[in-house]
Amino acid sequence: MARGTLIRPSQVSPFKYSPVFTSRMLLDHTNSESKQTHINHGTLKAGGNLLPPSAHGKPGEHYDETYVILKGHCKLLLDGEWLQLQPSDIIFIPSGTHHGLDNTEGTEDVEILTIWNGVPPKGINSVYDMRLAQWGKSYKTIYEP
Repeated sequence: MARGTLIRPSQVSPFKYSPVFTSRMLLDHTNSESKQTHINHGTLKAGGNLLPPSAHGKPGEHYDETYVILKGHCKLLLDGEWLQLQPSDIIFIPSGTHHGLDNTEGTEDVEILTIWNGVPPKGINSVYDMRLAQWGKSYKTIYEP
């Protein structure tokens, strides 16, 4: 029977992907009954970037992403075009679209929710892959070793 799931982001362990980017897997198939939705909270430090741009999957596959900017201002390189982002912006990124964040001129950290479908197979999402390689799973609380 479906019952729903409460996740407190403050109790989710941050995964340090790089010196400038941390990631918290908030919702996925390992901590809920969700089979189709993943939600990640990322923080890109002021002065940092996630470049060169990368793409998840191939055009037409089901690895679309949606970004929701929670805090901060930065630039997004989306399919060769630079966009200025600010809090409350929502960006849809179709599968196979190259994209990268640039906060090198920023004075504050950027916080972003990333929402995507399904469980990415190995090679689709480097942050997800690295988390699995280091932790053996995608979700971990601050109470776990």
